[in-house]
Amino acid sequence: MGSKSYGYNVRTERLSVARLPELAILMVVILVAFWLVFPRNLSETLRNSRLDAVSLSYMKAWLRAKPDDYELRMLLARELVELGEYQQAAYQMELIPRGERFGFAAELAWLELRRDFIQLMALQPAERPSSALYPQTRDRLKALDVASLDAQHSEQAAEMAMAMGLVDQAVRLYRQQAATGQGQGAEKFHALSARLLLGNGRYRDAAEEHLAAMDASDSYAVRRRSFLAALEVLQAGELYAEAVRVMRERDQAFLGDKDVLYRLMNLSLACADVPQAQHYAVLLLRLPEDGS
Repeated sequence: MGSKSYGYNVRTERLSVARLPELAILMVVILVAFWLVFPRNLSETLRNSRLDAVSLSYMKAWLRAKPDDYELRMLLARELVELGEYQQAAYQMELIPRGERFGFAAELAWLELRRDFIQLMALQPAERPSSALYPQTRDRLKALDVASLDAQHSEQAAEMAMAMGLVDQAVRLYRQQAATGQGQGAEKFHALSARLLLGNGRYRDAAEEHLAAMDASDSYAVRRRSFLAALEVLQAGELYAEAVRVMRERDQAFLGDKDVLYRLMNLSLACADVPQAQHYAVLLLRLPEDGS
């Protein structure tokens, strides 16, 4: 239908706009077409793409066309859990087979734990202990097989355990990450363990973590910092005999460091070990004026 205006036929009817269901069908058709031509490339592209609202929509559409792409469905469930879309995540997890031959059981158990933890943390702190999720989440965290976790899951699990007050489990997880890490990574995780233990008044254990950080690093600066941190923790816990033992056993690498010797001398005096303090004082006097 049209009308004449200035010599032109003008259309007066409105153009129809595709509705959401029609757009969804169109998207599925396009994805199926791509799958028929590039079946692997499209799935891999979706897995490796930056996950945002658009890519999540494409994932859902792709899985309607290819419901047995379980690896992509697992990735979608993981993202939905992190986004707080728990019902959608549960729906996706129900569609993933749990038999041993599929190999998804451990990842599904992890996602269920992660889902419960995020929901629990969304509650006010005072409300968490009375929630049914609280004992369930603590039990699942305590039952985690630390050795089976990859680096990302292990770090997340340590943070979760720390938030739930499970100090020993968090320390075990940090130690595992330190054992599989190298250099600064190992030192970082031992330092995190030390901080956590110190916050719970476990001075001796915290000092041991600082010493483990020292042993894990080849950097003089890191070893020096970790050594002094261990001694400071022992002094703070009034574990003077332990502090003297650590000084005597581990001071060899720092006997040419004027600042360290000065601090060791003062710590020996604080520990009422006058002979050890005199020993460090003599070493200080023997250092050249420009020594460090």
